[in-house]
Amino acid sequence: MFETARAELGLVVTEGLSRSGLEVLVGELSSLESVVAARRLDVMAAIDGLGDGGLDSSGVARSRAKVSARKAKQSARTAKKLAEMPRTRRKLADGDISEEHADAAADAAEKVGDAGKADEALSGDAGRQPADMFAKKAREWAEKNRPDSGDDARSRQRRNRHLRTFVSRDDGSFGISGTTDTGSGRELWEMIEEEADRLWRGDGGRDADPGTRTSAQRMWDALSGLVSRGAGRMPGTTGKAPHPKYQGLVLIPLERYLHGPASEARAELIGSGPLPDSVLDRIMCDSAIAPMVVNRHGQPLWMGAETRTATPAQWRALIARDQGCVICGADPSRCEAHHIVFWQDSHNSNITNLVLLCTQHHHMLHDHDLELATTDGITQLKLRAGPARHARADRTARSHRHRTRTRTAEQAAGP
Repeated sequence: MFETARAELGLVVTEGLSRSGLEVLVGELSSLESVVAARRLDVMAAIDGLGDGGLDSSGVARSRAKVSARKAKQSARTAKKLAEMPRTRRKLADGDISEEHADAAADAAEKVGDAGKADEALSGDAGRQPADMFAKKAREWAEKNRPDSGDDARSRQRRNRHLRTFVSRDDGSFGISGTTDTGSGRELWEMIEEEADRLWRGDGGRDADPGTRTSAQRMWDALSGLVSRGAGRMPGTTGKAPHPKYQGLVLIPLERYLHGPASEARAELIGSGPLPDSVLDRIMCDSAIAPMVVNRHGQPLWMGAETRTATPAQWRALIARDQGCVICGADPSRCEAHHIVFWQDSHNSNITNLVLLCTQHHHMLHDHDLELATTDGITQLKLRAGPARHARADRTARSHRHRTRTRTAEQAAGP
């Protein structure tokens, strides 16, 4: 049966169809997806009803369908609730609503603790609205019909507080999401807004340059700064080294380490994908993220030292000497320790090779391959003279080849 169904679907073609025909085809295939989803959820509910000690339905979905853990858990919750929601289940089985509609209705039923009530109240609207609009209405209905209210509601919000990370499907950027009770959330947001306002004034307020960070970027920088100081760390330092499982790890292919930007090999931040050269330089300059050089098979060849980051004593010395960003004078709390000669070239974290740069100018320096230049006591950013990064890579490669030849000659000579 399944082989026949797959074969029949393979006969569906798009060549020669008009726009209206293609639009109809999208609707029909989506309706078919809903029918299949209804049967799959029925099977998942049956698996959870076996009680034989085997994998639960979410585990089976993970292993058999290769879906994400989040999707597997959501499907298991929906499958359980739909057994008590015949109207919603029928609409899904008939292809009138999507699985997203069913998920939203099942979540609402779980929140109010009454699947029958949710089924009756929401099934009529399901299918008349896109899934995201229906999900919003289902959430609003659930909030109004929860059995708890007042202090009970706040206690529930506190119990359900969470903070999660995710990776954007659009560009792979790192994200954070979470919820807490209304009072605590408002209090946290007010602190972030107050810090963001301080950063805004530090950027020049209404007189700030057009290229200065946006309001949204300031909000993120404000949150990051508050967390760093609250953890007892100065921006750009690691404080007490966290357990390796909490640290980021950058894998640098041997070719990239030897030949630098001239190589097509790219460094990769585990869990986030390839890194642009400018970001790698910034991470290697002052970060708790550890670098590891690997061969083409991913086997570690060299593990970088974490001492490249400035120590607390060095930070105090930098603050006393530089008194803030050497470019714009920004407060030390907004600064990071920058290696004048990049750490991967010098492996030198001495105070003479360190300088304070605010986050904005630190990013600017690395993103645009600039360098520091001091004239008459005034420090500015300027373009590097010549192909500086390629020159560094060539020097590194020549040095490595020289060391390799020396070791080879010594080994050939014997004891």
